[in-house]
Amino acid sequence: MLNVGDYVGQINKDSSGVWRLYKDKINKITTTKKYGRRYFTKTVFRPLDADDVDSNTKEMEVSIGKGYILTREVFGLNSKTESYAERWIKWANENPDTENITVETINKK
Repeated sequence: MLNVGDYVGQINKDSSGVWRLYKDKINKITTTKKYGRRYFTKTVFRPLDADDVDSNTKEMEVSIGKGYILTREVFGLNSKTESYAERWIKWANENPDTENITVETINKK
């Protein structure tokens, strides 16, 4: 579970085809009957389902060293997940012709 002040991130390609880690800080957390628990950030992400983000964060931690990584999904950034994401992005951008880049992507939805 993340707190106000923690960061969330998402690995995605920019318009030029370069992989980037988009980050933003959680500035508000709400809980309502209609939407449940949600994380809010200032600029990059719209309201986020907190359970999805927490689940993605755990999945990212589990994936370290297993040969896959989450892309296009928002996850919590901590010392493990942020450094893992940054290393993978560096590798993916240095090896753009590698066919396995799309294989390493998990699309949960």
